[in-house]
Amino acid sequence: MKHFIKLSFLGVCLLLVSCHDDDFPVIVGNGDSIELELVADNLTAPVFLAQAPGDNRRLFVVDQIGEIRIIKDGALSETPFLDLKDKIVPLNPGYDERGLLGLAFHPDYAYNGRFFVYYSAPLRGSAPADFNHTSHISEFRMMPGNPDMADATSERLIMAVDQPQRNHNGGTLQFSPLDKHLYISLGDGGGANDVGVGHVEDWYAENAGGNGQDISQNLLGSILRINVNSGSPYGIPADNPFVGKEGLDEIYAFGFRNPYRYSFDRQTGMLLVGDAGQALYEEVSVVTKGGNYGWNVKEGRHCFNAADNMNPPADCPDVDIWGNVLIDPVIEFKNSSNFADGLGVVVVGGYVYRGSDQFYNLGGEYIFGVWSEGDGGSGGALYAANAKAGSPNWKFRKLAIDNHPQDELGHNLLGFGEDNDGELYVLTTDQTGPQGNTGKVFRVE
Repeated sequence: MKHFIKLSFLGVCLLLVSCHDDDFPVIVGNGDSIELELVADNLTAPVFLAQAPGDNRRLFVVDQIGEIRIIKDGALSETPFLDLKDKIVPLNPGYDERGLLGLAFHPDYAYNGRFFVYYSAPLRGSAPADFNHTSHISEFRMMPGNPDMADATSERLIMAVDQPQRNHNGGTLQFSPLDKHLYISLGDGGGANDVGVGHVEDWYAENAGGNGQDISQNLLGSILRINVNSGSPYGIPADNPFVGKEGLDEIYAFGFRNPYRYSFDRQTGMLLVGDAGQALYEEVSVVTKGGNYGWNVKEGRHCFNAADNMNPPADCPDVDIWGNVLIDPVIEFKNSSNFADGLGVVVVGGYVYRGSDQFYNLGGEYIFGVWSEGDGGSGGALYAANAKAGSPNWKFRKLAIDNHPQDELGHNLLGFGEDNDGELYVLTTDQTGPQGNTGKVFRVE
């Protein structure tokens, strides 16, 4: 199904004409298309891909089941670069948001061999007994003399975060191209509506509190920023927004539900976060230091009702108790689980394209997607947005996949990757959970 979704519902839009309302500026039928070249297959659940600084030969693929695999000279390595399967919690093969989720190479990796991973470990002994697991952000090092192998004995735990439920783990690690600090995304702790076990009281009592709007009791529902070059086990950048003020020093921005995938524009440093919605709306935000992105006061640009998430209240605050304006997303769309004209289930944040752009006019466009266009893992979709810094509402359109049947992606979308040249990769599976070997890596061509 090409991006003619609103044609059948509005009945007034014409091909090559922008068809949208004020909240959903989607360009319909503009003919944008790409091709996807298969780079690797026979993975289980590839959720992230990266290249190490200074190394243009190898691609590192994060498989949710606990492995980092290398693609070198067009072939997927049989032996994992790092195998953490024995360190992660047992995963539910039908659906699970835990596992090995993130990878970031130190900016000086070529000289120091340091890299960082995010994985879901069993619940540590000091955690509340009714919690689910503990997220680990750990440092490893390359095996001396063998660049295709990590030293599995070199693990140094940087941060441990106890998680109330198994979902909403965030999981992305990235070094900013501007300040070289490590950024970490954490979801609100899971469950639904940011309430229940492990979800604390906050300033917005109408929604029974929640981790998204808390900045002092835990780190959940936030983007963190730390300095891995100082401190034990890390340092706090002096200009983090809550240093010397109320709030945990690690927090860079807050008010997120599940910021599963984010990225930095390699040219401008702009931080773009895809935040999975609860019931009605999916969103992408431009994130700035100290910003409050609204959850669970709002879902996207709309007020949110934790007691009945299908019926938003007419009014809600637009400023938090500290005087911060609740920042709306630059991209919002309806969730197809609950809207006939919804675009998909679960937004998957991508990248601003800075590659060669030999075939398609995508330079400077933000490429993102949805895990599935409908319920039950029916196959995802890719979109391109006009990424204009300072604009409150980005126009976006669906990308047709020319070399796939019906011009559709045809697989569930798990994540994106970017190499050292700014070329983009699309990571997919045909399953709804971490099982089997249908995981694939495609390169945007």
